[in-house]
Amino acid sequence: MTETMTILASLAPVFLVMALGYSAGKTKEFDSHNTGSLNALVMDYALPAALFTAMAQASRSAMIDQAELALVLLAAMLIAYGATYIVQSRWFGGDRRESALIALTSSGPNVGSAGLPIVAALFSQSASISVAVAVAVAAIVVTPLSLLILESADGKGASAATVMKRALFKPIVIAPVFGLLCSLAGFPIPPLLDSTLTLVGQGASGTALFLTGLVLSAQPVKLSANVGLTVAVKNVLQPLLTVLLALPLLDGAETRVAVMLMAVPSGAFGVLFAVRYGVASAQIGTMLIASTLLSTVTLTAAILLSAGWSWT
Repeated sequence: MTETMTILASLAPVFLVMALGYSAGKTKEFDSHNTGSLNALVMDYALPAALFTAMAQASRSAMIDQAELALVLLAAMLIAYGATYIVQSRWFGGDRRESALIALTSSGPNVGSAGLPIVAALFSQSASISVAVAVAVAAIVVTPLSLLILESADGKGASAATVMKRALFKPIVIAPVFGLLCSLAGFPIPPLLDSTLTLVGQGASGTALFLTGLVLSAQPVKLSANVGLTVAVKNVLQPLLTVLLALPLLDGAETRVAVMLMAVPSGAFGVLFAVRYGVASAQIGTMLIASTLLSTVTLTAAILLSAGWSWT
């Protein structure tokens, strides 16, 4: 019962902050101009600052010790991403941009907001570095992959070099890369810069969730077979896949950490990028809501089923 309450306590703030944003949108306290400004705040300032400090503050030894976990998480995200993208583009006839954002929603867990309290409650405090690793894997690999597809499909006929520059030279991509380099090089962040970026990044998760609710308030909820399949990939198949990938590389405790990180519901990046690139898709928002609701069941099952894992 304690672990079930841990899940509910961790997910409840996610629901409530999204509900606040949803309410603000429904009551017209925020309009489309506010949405664009909040999106710029989150994607260009708050989240990059939070990602940089999370990576840069980790010691080099801690980052090196997490290499095999990072490999497992990367494989689990990329396989889920690739499978979903193919299904969306070939079976459901989605265009490249919508397919990329749905794939991002099905493969990217909301570790920043929901994963950290769950990992901190279930494992030792040192396991929290695994959350930063999961965020970094998504930000350094999966997010740029989505941006490359979005930029290449914008219809402007840009060259490959221009597309790469647009996708990779963004704060949301550059920040965690620099943070990782600082960690591996053992370069300490100057105290003034550290405190400044920490202050900027403190509201990243809350603002992102509020913005997500605000965006969802303008979209209809459309349940469909497509939504159900995508949510099943994120909430059920991805954690199971993580177990298989972890078996040859991680011990029981590390495998359980990896599974918890991948069992966390979908993150909001798909919705946020949809706003940034003008992709109108009610399915992305519905998938986010459905994944978060279903996670109260799937996360509980993952925690209870993995409670006795102790192999070495």
